[in-house]
Amino acid sequence: MVSIIDNSTVGLLGLALDAAGMRQQAIAHNIANANTPGYQRISVSFESRLDALRDGRGNMAPPSLASLADFRPSFVYDAPLEAGSSVALDQEMAQLSENTLHHQALLKALNKQLSLMSIAINEGKR
Repeated sequence: MVSIIDNSTVGLLGLALDAAGMRQQAIAHNIANANTPGYQRISVSFESRLDALRDGRGNMAPPSLASLADFRPSFVYDAPLEAGSSVALDQEMAQLSENTLHHQALLKALNKQLSLMSIAINEGKR
């Protein structure tokens, strides 16, 4: 069945929102454990996977929803901190602010996409 509505955009936005949520959790965990000896800083792997998807596809059609499952975000654990060092709180707070703005932009993009779908479904009537 051919779909008139491009579901891959909504799927990608959903994955990006998942990544932003996971990143918020990771940053909060990093801040909470800033002074824990031997702590392994946590980050989220998503954008590099998305870049690989974009580079691999070139000018081809958008990916299917089924193929997006391979690009789900995941937590990445860094090497344990050396003795006497701690998580850089100023960097974590900057990343927290950046992630919050990124999350808000993703929500706006998803809202626009769903608004376009609503207009199409309602045949241009509001």
